Amino acid sequence: MKRPNIVLFLAEDLDFECVNCFNQYATSYSGLNEAGNPYAREHFAPNRGLLTPHIDCLAGDGVLFDNYYCASPVCTPARYTVMTGRFPERSREFCELNEGKPATVWFNTPVTPGETLLPRVLHEDGYRTGMFGKWHNFPREIGREIHAKYHSFPQDIPWEDERAQKGVREGYQTAVNYLKKPEFGWDVVDRLYHDNPEPYLPECLSSQNIDWVVEGAVNYIQDQKEREDPFFAYVAVSLPHSRYNGKRFLEANPLSSPAGLLEEPPHVMSDRQTIYRRVKAAGLPDSACEGLWLDEAIRALRRAIRFAGKEEDTCFIFTTDHPTAGKGSVHLGRIPLIIYWPGHIEGGLVQSALLSETDLASTILEIAGAKIPDEMQQDGHSFLGLLTSGEYQERSSILMELVNSRAVVKDGFKYIANRLPNGTPEEIAALKKVGWLAQPVWHEVYWNLLDSFPNYFDEDELYDIAADPLEQHNLAKDPAYREVLVQMRAQLAEHLRTLPHPFGEFTQEK
Repeated sequence: MKRPNIVLFLAEDLDFECVNCFNQYATSYSGLNEAGNPYAREHFAPNRGLLTPHIDCLAGDGVLFDNYYCASPVCTPARYTVMTGRFPERSREFCELNEGKPATVWFNTPVTPGETLLPRVLHEDGYRTGMFGKWHNFPREIGREIHAKYHSFPQDIPWEDERAQKGVREGYQTAVNYLKKPEFGWDVVDRLYHDNPEPYLPECLSSQNIDWVVEGAVNYIQDQKEREDPFFAYVAVSLPHSRYNGKRFLEANPLSSPAGLLEEPPHVMSDRQTIYRRVKAAGLPDSACEGLWLDEAIRALRRAIRFAGKEEDTCFIFTTDHPTAGKGSVHLGRIPLIIYWPGHIEGGLVQSALLSETDLASTILEIAGAKIPDEMQQDGHSFLGLLTSGEYQERSSILMELVNSRAVVKDGFKYIANRLPNGTPEEIAALKKVGWLAQPVWHEVYWNLLDSFPNYFDEDELYDIAADPLEQHNLAKDPAYREVLVQMRAQLAEHLRTLPHPFGEFTQEK
């Protein structure tokens, strides 16, 4: 059988409300508003419609998954899981720096050379591999080196100053060259963001430009037209990175890029003015421009696949790293996932089996016909059989981990344990003032978590997510749910036993 090409498209911070084909109230700020959360009602109006026709079509032709959970809801650990199929606390550098310590998982779980990585396994199995867009998984030392080059000039000088051009180009090339190490398995590294777009300087470079990323991926796909070997394209855009924002779209510089100021804007997608006109003609708010912008990326990639004559031989996967609502905590956590594979997966279906982001890498390898390494099956396993043969052992539960919180989902319930690491009474008291996200240098709760989740400061939280999917009513102290709480604690303890770090002072019984 001819081996399929695989395109993995990863959006940033994408909630269900960001595309029409998902229920916008299921896991989002629109849902929090609908659930009566006072903060959401004051600050976040529900969506008034979007234009995402090509993403909707992808879902209609493929399978839409509505019970797929991220592993860790900020970008570095989530992207570690996408590349490895493992929980972030298994990151080699993280383990070296935190041996024997509780796993306070944050932007500290990089991908390092020598780890078992999805692109490397595919490359060694005969795939041509290409990476385009946001990485944000560099180890500390190389990350510092890249940052130093990008900031090696006075921050207020214009792009026309040779010092700025030299620093930016050296920073970009350092990042690209590092990812081209054979240990990562990438044949092509292009259009790379080492971080989010916003920190780039001079200021003319500091805006979203997914057109530039998609152009690189389109060129790569077109280059496959005369090739017989299968290809893997990882396209990781930095949109939306929070809720859709009309002002941000309208002010985005089409010439910006982390490689420097472009001479002309890319032309693989509809230009910004056309997107704006379509949104206004549909009577939608400016924020809908970013939804259509993301949709245009999918249109451009699918068109490139078709023009390369690869449409019937390509599996297209659309997903995100984590959601916006609940970001920085283990609240919520369900994310969009769509898989389209013509001739192999029946289209037009909605799949609600409980799945984890740790399952994605193994599933991609099984789609490719490659052997799945044992390391990738410690925390996840392929769910391809769910879509093809029907031979699939359904998960009984999933785990989420972030900072000083852990969550387990099982049988329609979600249990969250919040445990700060050991410290003096004064240190712990100071940390509790700012929440489980906190580390000693921080003095606030991030991402409005306390406002969005009224039980955020509780050490133990239990939710009936069938009746309360937005996690507003903690049942942990309700005697009627005592048995459920004990069972969920036991399930979390079972997960924790398989991981390399302790978790606070968590015990099964309390």
